[in-house]
Amino acid sequence: MAYNRQESRMTTASAPPGRMDSQQSTRKMDRFKRYMKTSVADFFGLGEDDPTKAPRWDNRRMRYRGHLGKLKDEYLKQDDELDGMISTADARMIRDPFRVPGGRASDSTSMRTALSSTSTFANSNLKQRRRKDSVMKMTMKGLATLAGAKKKFKAKQSLKGVRSIAPGSFGADIPFDDETNGYMPPTPLTGGDDSSLIDDVFYDELEYEFGDKLDNIKEESTRSRDGSFPTAPTIPDSAPSKGWRRPPPPALPDTPAVDVVDGIDFKALKKIPHQLLDSALQKHKRAVGQGIIGKFFHRSVRSDKVTRDVKKQIDEMDDHRPYFTYWVTFVQIVIFIVSVSVYGIAPIGIDTTDYYETVTMPNLAIQRVAHRERDNLWLGPRQADLIHLGAKYTPCMRFDENLNDALQLDVAEERNSACCVRNDGSGCAQMTKSRCSSILSTFEKWSYADGNPGPDNRTSGTVCGQDPRYCAKPVSVEPFLWPDDITKWPVCEEVNTPNVSLASTEIQHMSCEVVGHPCCHGIQGECIITTREHCDLIRGYYHDDKFLCSQVDCLSQICGMITFYNKGLPDQVYRLWTSLFLHGGLFHLIITIIFQWFIMRDVEKLSGAIRIAFVYLGSGIAGNLASSIFLPYQVEAGPSGSQFGILACLFVEVFQSWQMYKRPFVALLRLLIPVLFLFILGLLPWFDNWAHLFGFIFGLLIAFVFMPYLSFGKFDRKRKIIGIVISLCVTLILYVLLIILLYIIPIRDCEACQYFNCIPFTSDFCENMGVSIKRNSTYSNF
Repeated sequence: MAYNRQESRMTTASAPPGRMDSQQSTRKMDRFKRYMKTSVADFFGLGEDDPTKAPRWDNRRMRYRGHLGKLKDEYLKQDDELDGMISTADARMIRDPFRVPGGRASDSTSMRTALSSTSTFANSNLKQRRRKDSVMKMTMKGLATLAGAKKKFKAKQSLKGVRSIAPGSFGADIPFDDETNGYMPPTPLTGGDDSSLIDDVFYDELEYEFGDKLDNIKEESTRSRDGSFPTAPTIPDSAPSKGWRRPPPPALPDTPAVDVVDGIDFKALKKIPHQLLDSALQKHKRAVGQGIIGKFFHRSVRSDKVTRDVKKQIDEMDDHRPYFTYWVTFVQIVIFIVSVSVYGIAPIGIDTTDYYETVTMPNLAIQRVAHRERDNLWLGPRQADLIHLGAKYTPCMRFDENLNDALQLDVAEERNSACCVRNDGSGCAQMTKSRCSSILSTFEKWSYADGNPGPDNRTSGTVCGQDPRYCAKPVSVEPFLWPDDITKWPVCEEVNTPNVSLASTEIQHMSCEVVGHPCCHGIQGECIITTREHCDLIRGYYHDDKFLCSQVDCLSQICGMITFYNKGLPDQVYRLWTSLFLHGGLFHLIITIIFQWFIMRDVEKLSGAIRIAFVYLGSGIAGNLASSIFLPYQVEAGPSGSQFGILACLFVEVFQSWQMYKRPFVALLRLLIPVLFLFILGLLPWFDNWAHLFGFIFGLLIAFVFMPYLSFGKFDRKRKIIGIVISLCVTLILYVLLIILLYIIPIRDCEACQYFNCIPFTSDFCENMGVSIKRNSTYSNF
């Protein structure tokens, strides 16, 4: 098919303005629709093969051959390796970097001769290929040649109007005579990189799908030494290849003249075997089915299964930059630094540490009190601090009946408490009768039996610092009368102090100095009435504006983060994913960084940030859901479930590329052994095996849905599409089941569940797991 010169002369300037604008907007909208349709289909691996893109990928492989090393002779002698690789349409428009204006068109026979000689030149010089110079070396060469730039510019100007030399009719040893202005090849060729000429002449490609126009096409011709030949239109630069890698070096700058070739046969180029072109294309990309793990285990691939269609699929896969891995690792590091800076670190070890300090107690006695804390093996914050930061802790996520039963024991003791007033007038505090000394103090309790009923015949009370008769806000009047149960009293914000002396025996609970207030401590919502000194020793939260523990929501105080919407009804569901960004300590963080830098980053290069985010967050949340069900009272922080989900991606990659491997069962076994070792390691008391197991299961399912795959034929492609649908349905069903087990039908007591997470080799080996709450009241312990 001859080239249409009339079409080539048309530019945007020659078209009517209104018609041009409408056509451009229509074309842009059509391209956008096609782009959205193909992008969604390609994301799920459902894209159809486009025969018009075949020459593009074939030419792309040829362009990457510039990265090859020295070739063997037997590869150079193969003439039928690349049959059909370059179409006639691509062959008609080849840029010649040595064309000059002023020449005339000639027959295509001379062009075939020139290209044939050029192919011979390419094959003879492939053996002498060497790597391109580094950026530093090319910079130094450029600085060294600045002094002669003007002279070379004049030499190039003098070549205008001089007959050009066909690229295939000379070798790399043709000199340039500065005095006579003789011919000299372009600078890149003289610099030692002989392949630059070959790449630019033979491997340019048309990119019509991007809507580029062949504007300002010149019809100047050139003539070779052996004869003249027609010129071709200037070809626009090829579109950038997929992925984030740096594209190959650009072609040599084009000269004004353009060559047209009609019906040229590129048999000489067919001597380059597919294996060499594919290796050049895959030099920097993450190999499908291999990756860092495949290289470590030395996986071998069957060459008969890597067909041309499979190679095309590999070429069309994007090479992604691991943005999500960088982002999540950066966030985890920042959060750990902030948490350690604010809360400090717990005692280091695997047991417990006792602290002793002399403090003033609520009975005004100065005592030496001990406080016991659990050690942290990972060199990081305490359990209570991790809960405050957003770690996984089921009592902060749902209403827990076990925990509520334990807290009701404290409420029952407070309901029978009263104000214990020191006889010497030194102070008073709310406590039970057993703790109030009958010799040094007076237990001021309202009771019918003792003939001392309270106002409105109350039997519950008194309360140090509070009395419904002396509270101005909120006032105790009908219909807002304070109940008889003191655990249901509101906080009195404004008190009318009664006019009595300190020596008076009446209403002493209102005239004494209150030395004990509520203190929330521990991780199970415990509360005691004590002094500030004692509360600071046990690392509690002191409320000097409250008078009773029932007036404080200790569980909400301990959980931190966002306050419960309704008092006493925990609803912090967001801990399922906030815990993925926390770590138990420095060692824990280092392990996470190493795993994400080598394994997760490698997987993301193949799958991309969006897909890996689905796997990472989906498997991590599922692991935390399972851990919340089976280990509700264990504090968990870290992305262990997400990491096992990433490990599952490696298994999915083996399954999806099963036909490629020479020994697929060996590849699977080499992955299975270290994963089984990690599950066995999870039986120690510092790991969460339930999160590991469900993170791995959900990682398999989600990876089957979102990970890119290779299809080995139509049947294999249909089978994998069906697998995607099934995996997606199973994932949603399992999520629903876990949510039901957590919120609707909770598992209250599961003694056997702890054995999968920690085997109690000794009586206190799994003590720090806290698998259940079975305690008495802590209200009167101090």
